Amino acid sequence: MENWINSMTILRTKLKDKMEKKEKNVKRGRRNRQRGAELQRQVVNLAKEFDLVAHNRDRGGAQHEMGDVEIEDKYFGCKRRKAIPRWVLPEKQEEGVFFRQDRGPLMVAVPADFLFFMMGMIKKSIQE
Repeated sequence: MENWINSMTILRTKLKDKMEKKEKNVKRGRRNRQRGAELQRQVVNLAKEFDLVAHNRDRGGAQHEMGDVEIEDKYFGCKRRKAIPRWVLPEKQEEGVFFRQDRGPLMVAVPADFLFFMMGMIKKSIQE
């Protein structure tokens, strides 16, 4: 009888530890989702400051195959990281950085306000 009580106590302790670990993981995921949503709102609000039509498509954590935000009928993803690799960031007097992987498409990293300024200028020239 005593062995059975010890076994039950050990089992109860293990289950309690598992539940505590799960709760920590859920909380950590919630903060990451909040940070992602903050970034999406920041992008949309900045685009609107440049008179661009912008919408947040990723509501409530739903995954959209087209992208997280829609700006002038173009879809963009939003990725927030603690640190961005230095080689992706412009240095000296550069406006942006072009890069590509082997056998991959040419990409460019530019500040968001510069991109939105260019998009706004294009939109105004088309409307005239």
